[in-house]
Amino acid sequence: MVAATLQISPSVSVYPRRLEDSQAVYVKAVADDSADSTAAIQQAIDRVQETHGTGIVFLPSGRYRITDTLRVWPGVRVIGYGPTRPSLVLAPKTPGYQDHEKFMVFFAGRRPRGGQPLDLDHPRVNGLSLDFAGDASPGTFYSAMDNVDLEIGDGNPMAVGVRSRYAQHCYLAHMDFHLGTAMAGIHDAGNVAFDLRFFGGQTGIITRTPSPGWQFTLLDSVFEGQSGPAIRTYETGLTLIRPTFRHVPTAVSVEPDHSEMLWMSDARLEDVSGPAIVISRENALRTQINAENIACRKVPVFAEFRESRRQELGKGGTYVVRTFLHGPSGSFENDEGRVVTRYRADAVTHRLGNCESHRRSGFGSAL
Repeated sequence: MVAATLQISPSVSVYPRRLEDSQAVYVKAVADDSADSTAAIQQAIDRVQETHGTGIVFLPSGRYRITDTLRVWPGVRVIGYGPTRPSLVLAPKTPGYQDHEKFMVFFAGRRPRGGQPLDLDHPRVNGLSLDFAGDASPGTFYSAMDNVDLEIGDGNPMAVGVRSRYAQHCYLAHMDFHLGTAMAGIHDAGNVAFDLRFFGGQTGIITRTPSPGWQFTLLDSVFEGQSGPAIRTYETGLTLIRPTFRHVPTAVSVEPDHSEMLWMSDARLEDVSGPAIVISRENALRTQINAENIACRKVPVFAEFRESRRQELGKGGTYVVRTFLHGPSGSFENDEGRVVTRYRADAVTHRLGNCESHRRSGFGSAL
């Protein structure tokens, strides 16, 4: 079973002491997941918006059970602190997370005026349940969540940790997503994220073109034990720097009938049973897949093209992909203007720890 293979080390709080800010709001709620903390956390977020418009909500160490979606208004940052990283916990079989997609944390584009009630079940846009207050947008700046873990109990198959389709100066950082059998950790991402770890779930991230039309950049993050592709993407401009993928069927899958511009570098892939990368619309000029310095172990197929089923195979049990390129040629060679594939990988018979990027990723020590 997947659960038996997960290598979960405890998260580490990057802000171990209380951070002092006279204009911030500090959450006061039961922190042992014995009571519903949804209202207390939402009230803290609302208070920042009501008093300053933008600002910080500080969440101390503890486990906070929530039973409904938390709405983070534009320009509000939820930051955890204390000796252990605080967790937002969705208990097993929480009502509302079984039949259609529903979020634990929703980054909104605006807050309704006049105290209007919020209904995250209606309307539905492209099949997603969105707050009528408005999805985060190209005008949503400075929102963030930092140093807060999310945990989804069993029996919530349509749960999603975060929807964060915001714009500049927004981020997710220092977060673990314990997904169980949930739908995803993130559905629709924006701007930048770093130091995220996804354990279990159907997939880690499902995403598409960020709302400003720019790329989404993910740094120093880990995906482990997803039952489907760790990342499902299309037209995102997805940039992955130093990612790790373990015990998954596929690392990155481009959704059918869509293109992607992917850049992945200094990655570690281990025990990826199916194609590490699945490429769609392989002959489209907007399909541009680039990878370099990818350490692989137990990755029999590095890339597969969805339409033709053509495959680029691994080079033995352990190998390093020096370069993988698929897309329109930009050279002044005979193939200029055509879609080409270039793939160079070398089998490895010694420990990879001598390579600086692999020392950083820890891959060498695992061999």
